[in-house]
Amino acid sequence: MNRKITLTRRIVQTAFFAVLMYGAFVVPKHFGSPFPEIDSGVPRTTLYPRDRILWVSGQESIIDLYLPVLACRFIARGGTFKSCALHVLSENLTWKTSWKLLIPHLTFLAILSFLFARAWCGWVCPLGAIEDAMSWLRRKLNVAPWHLSAGWQAFLGNLRHILLWLSLVIAVVIALPIFGGTGVNDALFLFYCQLCPSRLVYPPLGGVNPCWYDFSNGVTMFMSFVGWGMLGVFFLSFMVPRLWCRLCAVGALLSYFNRGGLMSLEKRHRACTSCGSCRRVCPIQIERVYLDREHRIVTDSQCTLCLRCVEACPEKGCLTAKFAGLRLTES
Repeated sequence: MNRKITLTRRIVQTAFFAVLMYGAFVVPKHFGSPFPEIDSGVPRTTLYPRDRILWVSGQESIIDLYLPVLACRFIARGGTFKSCALHVLSENLTWKTSWKLLIPHLTFLAILSFLFARAWCGWVCPLGAIEDAMSWLRRKLNVAPWHLSAGWQAFLGNLRHILLWLSLVIAVVIALPIFGGTGVNDALFLFYCQLCPSRLVYPPLGGVNPCWYDFSNGVTMFMSFVGWGMLGVFFLSFMVPRLWCRLCAVGALLSYFNRGGLMSLEKRHRACTSCGSCRRVCPIQIERVYLDREHRIVTDSQCTLCLRCVEACPEKGCLTAKFAGLRLTES
């Protein structure tokens, strides 16, 4: 199997990991952004005390732009970019931010998502890079991976969308006057951030101890336990490749752009010999590329566009990765 695609992806992942995680260590100056500044509402994530679940260990980001990837607000010392797409959506729904301020940022996010869809997950996301590193270590230790059943695949696929929309609904509900101020509002602010592994994984990589638990009230205690559970799911990626990616709500948001966006995976059916190579190498256990015998475009909503299927396919020209109709690479 030609490994050029995987090698290229590893180089890109490493570069983005360094920039997103450690950009502020190298270029600590705050540059802001070309878009209108979004004023902090109430509650403010930067003002939480050390023993609160949403305590932010870092400083301001270098650039006040948001990416459709887990570039996290909780990175130690601040990251290169502000936060992920779901963070900015949730935060500003609760703050009831003016659409005049928010639309330029949302437009920017929509354009980036349309351009690359879930390739952000496969090539850029630091959490995805860590998952791939765990898989690499497992292979070096000669440990066989675990494969999820179709039932578990469907369950996680549905759960990620539930987490996405539940996060947004909660962000709207806690902005209602009945929940104004503190209490439930404060405890459920940035619901997804509280359970996302990035909040606990990223800070230690910058030498900062995150807030591991918050027992301020029953809600924060429950969210602390859920956060630990999600962290456990993330580390299970050592045995189940890209397990967290199958559950990630940001990935669910990007999946809406996977079919119809500019990145696409195409199949020439006459060249396919049903050898199953594409199915065997897929880290997400996607079946569409292997099973589809009718459609030219076979990009699945769960696909992270890592292109390992293209790399592994033994039939010349059978699988092709394209961007805006232009060929990037083919089998």
